Amino acid sequence: MIRRAPGGGGGYIFLTKFKGYLDGLRENVEVLDEAIANARAMSKARKGSDNRVALQWAKTLRDLVELRNTTLSNIKVHLLGRDETGSAIEPADYYDGKSEVMFERDFQTFLAPWTREDLKLKCEDCGTLSDEVSTRAGRYQDEKDPELCDKCYEKRTAKEPESP
Repeated sequence: MIRRAPGGGGGYIFLTKFKGYLDGLRENVEVLDEAIANARAMSKARKGSDNRVALQWAKTLRDLVELRNTTLSNIKVHLLGRDETGSAIEPADYYDGKSEVMFERDFQTFLAPWTREDLKLKCEDCGTLSDEVSTRAGRYQDEKDPELCDKCYEKRTAKEPESP
């Protein structure tokens, strides 16, 4: 559900809690699937009813299917990326054998609703699983960037001498 932002601004407020970009697209696909089913039922001309209404619903159905296809394309591009020319990478270009099956498996996995637990990372030093853990820049070029909580990061930086 969407409503206008207060204060007359052009923005919108989403009344559902999106947990990430892909989760928002997943919700869009779910809503579009429901709207397509509704439009499909309404586009069937009923005996004794106005055919213009059924035609309008058929046009709405066409638009909803097109919007769903665009949303699915956005998901595919987000998952697989684009090539040098800017066109979407197809599953066959990304996966080895059984590319369609592998893409559908990833697609189902990525579109599952996220939980707060999915957003937690594990600290490399203390092993804590938390929202506070993030990737910190390594101090040396050849060093892998560690994933650390705030406390462990402070400990590491306190141990290392300041570079001149």
